[in-house]
Amino acid sequence: MWTRATATRLGLVLLGVVLVVGFHGVLEKRFAAGDVYPYYASFRSDPLGTSVFYESLEELGTFEVSRNLTNLNTVEGLDADTAILLLGYPRDGFEDLRAPADSPVIRAVEEGARLVITMNPELVPEAFRPGVSEIEEEWIERRRRIREDRAARRAAEIKEEAKRAGEESETPAEEEDESGESEEVAEKPTDQEEEEEFERQMEATIGPRITKRLGFSIPASEAFERPAEGWETSPGSTLSGAVPAELPAWRSQYRLEARDEAWVPVVRIGEAAVVLERRFGKGTIVLASDTYFASNESLHLGAEPGFLLWLIGDKRRVVFDETIHGTVEAGGAMKLIRRYRAHGVFFGLLCFLALWAWRSAVPLVPGREPGEGGGEGGAVMGEGTGTGLIRLLRRSVPSADLLPQCVEVWSRSRTAAVDPALREKIGGLVERHRRDPRQFGLAEAYRGIVDLLRKR
Repeated sequence: MWTRATATRLGLVLLGVVLVVGFHGVLEKRFAAGDVYPYYASFRSDPLGTSVFYESLEELGTFEVSRNLTNLNTVEGLDADTAILLLGYPRDGFEDLRAPADSPVIRAVEEGARLVITMNPELVPEAFRPGVSEIEEEWIERRRRIREDRAARRAAEIKEEAKRAGEESETPAEEEDESGESEEVAEKPTDQEEEEEFERQMEATIGPRITKRLGFSIPASEAFERPAEGWETSPGSTLSGAVPAELPAWRSQYRLEARDEAWVPVVRIGEAAVVLERRFGKGTIVLASDTYFASNESLHLGAEPGFLLWLIGDKRRVVFDETIHGTVEAGGAMKLIRRYRAHGVFFGLLCFLALWAWRSAVPLVPGREPGEGGGEGGAVMGEGTGTGLIRLLRRSVPSADLLPQCVEVWSRSRTAAVDPALREKIGGLVERHRRDPRQFGLAEAYRGIVDLLRKR
């Protein structure tokens, strides 16, 4: 039977389906646009993404292409046949990139893997910055506090010197000590010495900067005027001796400076290198000061496939790292619940949702039907006792049990002194109605019982 509770349950289910479908549709459109990811992310499908490069390698069938969404210091599965691509690393974070001794990426390169790091020369929003470990975040916070304390001390010293200068201008010459010797001032470490000492402590804990470990630097860019199509590049040399036949035009204003003789300039703009390559253990490392050549727009306007394949080298597995764009796998709600042991909160939420659904479907107190109102003393306005009894029965007794319930109450009354044979016939009518309520309905059974009572 179609009841109000059934309609409420169905409405809740339909509402949930509509919300889920709508939410999924909004997310699908949002992520398909690509603007939720930063420039040069392989998830991004607009002109400044690298999804075309990723999908093209997949379509070739000769490469095993994947994305890395876990922290680079905890990534697993890298081997000597892997090319790790860090496409579009923020320029303003390049000097802060660390290379600890136990890094699985560096260890894989030492065993034969190929590491490719390209630069995003633009400013990157905070939301898309590479994540750092908890230990590194603690060291960064300590360095921030030290610099703030140093700035506060310097401001206090300047204020004190100004005050002292004002007092000295009001007095004659400065009096000397009784011994005639001036007081010696203990030398304090300079700001640069403090920074160097702090950096040594950081290196001992979380590893040196990658610029120091690999031996290169990025000189500050000077005022420039970039050609409309970018700077023309010229070939240098490679470790294998073969320079790609086609080289991309360069959009980045930054150049690279090798401080280690192991580096080989592969691509130049004038005398300055913009792509460097070196051996590191059994593997190789490639640095590039731009990433535009790998973007969807660049591949659409005119790709240099030979240069892109040279970046990968002879490796069969290609890993696009997305953690440098701030995209890190969270592990889902259940993983977080297990990690922080929030099982009680989870089960409490389930109980709350179950109670809310029950409360929405079945009121905890009897509700009012249409036309039902309340007056003083609980009287029902505009209705008689019979109508009130009918409403009470409808709410309290199911229709299938109404006739047996009435006969049972009647049989216990004082006026029900009837012949046992008649009682048996009445019971037969009740049983017939119970067995087949469609063919022998409630009204027919009631009329049959009344006819039997009139004939007695």
